[in-house]
Amino acid sequence: MSQKEQKEKDQKEQKPTEGEILNSGEGEAEIHPSDMPDKPKTDVMKYLDEEVKARDEALKDDRAARAQYEKELQEKKIELTKLKMGVIDESETIKEVHEEAPELTLGEKLDNIWYRSKWIILFVVFCVVAGAYIIYSQVTSEKADMTVLVVMDNNALYARTEEVEEFLEQYCDDLDGNGYVHVLVYNIVLSDLEDVTSSTSAQAQLMTQLMTGDNILIISDGTTDFALHDFTQDEGYDDDCMTEYGINMNCQLIRDELAWSGLEYEDHEYYISMREPAELSGTKLEAMQANFDEILPMFNRIYEAVCASE
Repeated sequence: MSQKEQKEKDQKEQKPTEGEILNSGEGEAEIHPSDMPDKPKTDVMKYLDEEVKARDEALKDDRAARAQYEKELQEKKIELTKLKMGVIDESETIKEVHEEAPELTLGEKLDNIWYRSKWIILFVVFCVVAGAYIIYSQVTSEKADMTVLVVMDNNALYARTEEVEEFLEQYCDDLDGNGYVHVLVYNIVLSDLEDVTSSTSAQAQLMTQLMTGDNILIISDGTTDFALHDFTQDEGYDDDCMTEYGINMNCQLIRDELAWSGLEYEDHEYYISMREPAELSGTKLEAMQANFDEILPMFNRIYEAVCASE
């Protein structure tokens, strides 16, 4: 056998058969995918394909929208710069948008006003109520034609304040011309000297009342240390009814008027007198003398009534 024949024989022995090629893994690797038959796609594979396509489309749209937004933003920045520099007066790109206010109902408007201004409203209401009360008190309250100071070291007459006012009103004139007579009795008790607070308060009240020359008529127990007019030095006054402290109230007339038993008078003596006119820090001597002269006729009526009852 020649060398050429021997070589062909060896090649035939090394060349695999068609069955060996189909059964071997090397044969499968050498097959091109385009030569393989198409297999049908499952529903899952179809869904995944659609998802991939949708994401790709969304990504493209998002990129396009972002690019458009950045472009518009850049244009607005340029327009704004021009407006600030005065290059242009107005811009079609940048426009002021006015939002229309929503229509509110009456209840919503009231709630809005209350929420924003409730403390101001409360303050105004308080001022109105306080002012109305003050005006009402001034209009309806009875103004005193005469103020009488009751100054003593005990409060025996305090429980008879109303009776004392009614008694004095019988002899008082309508000095303010308002159609009725009203006498105001102001009690000041100087007895509790051990209580520093009460004593200081009473002294302060007395000094305040004595600063004005309007308070002329005085009811006292004879222990006062401010100047009282001594009617015993004047003509026309009976010493039996008049003392250096004033008219002696321990008489039948006043006992009846004040509904006071005689026993209550045995331990205390009370007098009705008038302050001596003087120059005060709050009232001139002439003004206080005029007040004295105005009250004197009423004082004389009380004196005559007391003397007639004895």
